[in-house]
Amino acid sequence: MGAVGWVVLAVVLVGVVAALLGWDRYRASRKRAGGSSSSQPTSEVFIDPSSGQRMRVWYNPVTGEREYRPD
Repeated sequence: MGAVGWVVLAVVLVGVVAALLGWDRYRASRKRAGGSSSSQPTSEVFIDPSSGQRMRVWYNPVTGEREYRPD
């Protein structure tokens, strides 16, 4: 395998590792229906246009994360 082949292999391996790490990171952010215990309900309520279901916004002051849960 020449120098170009090793460079291509290295780039592919770095991409696979980055994708796996990124997948785990974003997958972990999808919490179960109960969500995290430090989240607090807000007064924001809306109707989800795709499901027609009433949703409430929950806010985690520690992380700044906003979650949308059925109300």
